[in-house]
Amino acid sequence: QWGQDGERIRNLRRNTDMAIYTPGSSAGLPVSILKSFAAPDSKLLEDLDLLRDRIQTTASGILELLGMKVDPLQSREHILLANIIEHSWMAGKDLDLGSLIQLIQNPPIERIGVFDLESFYPAKERFKLSMTLNNLLAAPGFQSWLEGEALDVGSMLYTPSGTPRTSIFSIAHLSDAERMFFVTLLLNQILGWMRTQSGTTSLRAILYMDEVFGFLPP
Repeated sequence: QWGQDGERIRNLRRNTDMAIYTPGSSAGLPVSILKSFAAPDSKLLEDLDLLRDRIQTTASGILELLGMKVDPLQSREHILLANIIEHSWMAGKDLDLGSLIQLIQNPPIERIGVFDLESFYPAKERFKLSMTLNNLLAAPGFQSWLEGEALDVGSMLYTPSGTPRTSIFSIAHLSDAERMFFVTLLLNQILGWMRTQSGTTSLRAILYMDEVFGFLPP
């Protein structure tokens, strides 16, 4: 059907490693999202446009996972998360969901814009947001998101021995919110990796996304 004969397919299998990842499930290779909240390297921190995009999409992805579709410019939840993430990353501090829950209750910042923190987002209401995130983290099914290989682009493209790798991420089993959350994290990692690579005249990698409707609408 695709015009590829058996020998070309066998040659592909001989020379590449095939890995099928199933984030949020142990049906295939599980993927840990913990590294996705780690502070970016110095090159990315110096690229302020990319850093802001990464902060915004990370905050949006977390809220999407909580079932909250918000406007980044109007939502207190989004603005608070983005400020916490930015403050931590600029200080070189890694985050995970556990530390994020604590920082929502006790943010490392005193003001957001011209308002003091308590006026902008009172502690009682911040506690509700942290509880919502904690309930997600404590859910038995969420543990599978924290196990397995780190979401690292380098290891997705090559094995430790240097063999080229074809990495397939199957997300059909996830809910819409979980799919958007994972795709956000994955594309963040890929974009960050791209920005740290030197120029080249040869192809380094191909990103192919099937059934893209709903993620990148026309």
